[in-house]
Amino acid sequence: MGRVAIVGAGPGGAVLAYLLARRGVEVELFERQQDFEREFRGEVMLPGGLEPFAEMGLWDELMAVPHVAIREMRLYLRGRARAEAAIEADFFRGRPPLWMSQPGLLEMLVRAAARFPSFTFHRNTSVGALLEDDGRTVGVRARGPAGDLEVRADLVVGADGRTSLVRRRAHLTVRDDPMPMDVVWVKLPPLPEIAERVQARAYLGRGHLMIAAPIYDGKMQMAWIIAKGSFGEIRRRGMPECIEAMARHASPDLAAHLLAHKDDGVQPFLLSVVSDRVRDWSRPGLLVIGDAAHTMSPVGGQGLNHAIRDAVVAANHLVPVLTGSAAEDAVDQAAAAVQREREPEVATIQRLQAQPPRVFLRDTWWAAAALEVAATLGLGVTRVAGGEAVFRRFVFGIDEVKVDC
Repeated sequence: MGRVAIVGAGPGGAVLAYLLARRGVEVELFERQQDFEREFRGEVMLPGGLEPFAEMGLWDELMAVPHVAIREMRLYLRGRARAEAAIEADFFRGRPPLWMSQPGLLEMLVRAAARFPSFTFHRNTSVGALLEDDGRTVGVRARGPAGDLEVRADLVVGADGRTSLVRRRAHLTVRDDPMPMDVVWVKLPPLPEIAERVQARAYLGRGHLMIAAPIYDGKMQMAWIIAKGSFGEIRRRGMPECIEAMARHASPDLAAHLLAHKDDGVQPFLLSVVSDRVRDWSRPGLLVIGDAAHTMSPVGGQGLNHAIRDAVVAANHLVPVLTGSAAEDAVDQAAAAVQREREPEVATIQRLQAQPPRVFLRDTWWAAAALEVAATLGLGVTRVAGGEAVFRRFVFGIDEVKVDC
């Protein structure tokens, strides 16, 4: 059996670790934190990321993780309700969007992988360097609670997110697609109507976008889209003033709710929006997946789902090799095949993600006109020629991704 060192126990790394370990591949999974109780924002799961859990035999365990199934969506333009639609179970193949606790999801995956004796999980252990031998990555050097350790492996997988150390240490070249916005995330007590109807709301207009939805911990999660680089000014003015600005773009019921809680000591979390893709996802002895390979914009909630899909495709290619001879050439060919299969879908989704912000976040007459058209079509846009095809790409992915290992 081969051995794989996976750096990063995020969704991609944890799913890949489970799929490899259950086939007897030796897996060493490294996570620099002691636990997963930290800020996560990629928590919306769509059918394209949900369906592999049924195929992995983990559906019941996934449903035990704290989550909220979104039942309804409402669109507002300049504070006025313009469209509303229930989530149609048939369209989503019986799996509506879930706002899932990512800490709970990762703990579940690690527990599932730990059922297999070939799995080793290194918590609170930071990988600091790649081991190299004649141009080939052959393992990692890390530091954990017991001190320094070196792990040799037939393949090192970087699943360590948008600030990937593996990406940097391997000197992988990155193509950037500059984005015009950042996101301020705020948790507040829930607006009763949003909580009772399990409703997600989107507010557009005057160069702004704001989203509100109920989440698994009983709170209301809000995303306030701001111009890139403007968070410093927001922080200088203070959160009460920021919430007042949010209220000016909300409907009367949400505006009143926001103002009632503006002095509650709300702590914002800034997500610097990035969209990029490495040119080569692999090199001898090494592969990157998820945000380490392609950081996704938050538009359409794609990052978490594509990390899972990367992991499934990686396992499909790697398991036959790693459960056999694990010859270097075969491992490298399998790693390269992951990019060939996954990159077309990822590149297309990134192009689709880039378009809406460049129109709807401009405070111009033509952007306002485009918003009026979008609001008129409303949430029935999927019934407009071509609209359903685009929407399905975000919900289900473009390619068929099935667990086949």
